[in-house]
Amino acid sequence: MTDEKTYGPFELLAAHQSEVPEDFVARRRIAAAMQQLSERLIRAEADTGSLESWATTLEQLVAEVGTPERRDTRAANRRMFSGKATARDIFDMMDFDPVGGLSNPIAPQLRWLNESQDGVEGEVYLGQHYQGPPGRVHGGVIAWILDAVLSRAMHAAFKLGVTGTLSVRYMAGTPIDSTVRCTARIREIDGRKMFIEGAIFDGDTQTVSAEGVFFQPRFGK
Repeated sequence: MTDEKTYGPFELLAAHQSEVPEDFVARRRIAAAMQQLSERLIRAEADTGSLESWATTLEQLVAEVGTPERRDTRAANRRMFSGKATARDIFDMMDFDPVGGLSNPIAPQLRWLNESQDGVEGEVYLGQHYQGPPGRVHGGVIAWILDAVLSRAMHAAFKLGVTGTLSVRYMAGTPIDSTVRCTARIREIDGRKMFIEGAIFDGDTQTVSAEGVFFQPRFGK
C-alpha cells in the first residue's frame, strides 16, 4: 500500500475501504480472537481446574505482551481535518473505533449494509458479554451502539459534528445471541444543529428508537 494519496474528513469511509496494511491484518486477527474468547468464556460451565488453567495461560500472555507504547492518533486527526491524512492515518483512527472497529476487541462488530446521504443500515450480533437483564442486551450497550450509528449517518451525508444530546426510547427488549438491524438518518438540519434519528430492529419488531442532536463545528473559530 502506498501513502501517496491523502484524504480529508469527508473521505473517511472510502479511505477505510482501501487496501488493508499488513500489520492491521494481524491486529484484526488479534481482535477477532479476543472477541471469540470473551464470548466463549463468559458464564462458561467448566470445572475449577480448567478455569485455573485458562487463567494461567492468559496471565502468561499478558506478561509476554508487557506494556508496549500506544499509538497516538491526535496528529493523524489533525492531518485529516487539513485534508492531508494518509490511508494509514485513516486505519489508525477508524480501525480502533469502539463500534465496528475491526482491530478493537471490545467493539460490537457492526457490519454496514447500506450507506448513503439518505441514511445508513447495518447489522450486529450481540452475544453474552453484552447482556444486561437475562436474555436481553444491556441498555447502555444499546445507547453506545446507537450513538455510533447516528454518527455514521452524519458522516455518510458528508457532515461533521459531535453529539450534543442522545435520547433513547426502549420499546421492547433487544435479545442477546441474536443479530439485530440498526438504521439512522438525518431528519433535519437547523443551523449548526443536526437532528438524527435511529432505530434497532429484532426481525420486523422495532425494539429501540433514538434521536440525537449533533452540532457542526464552528470552522475558523
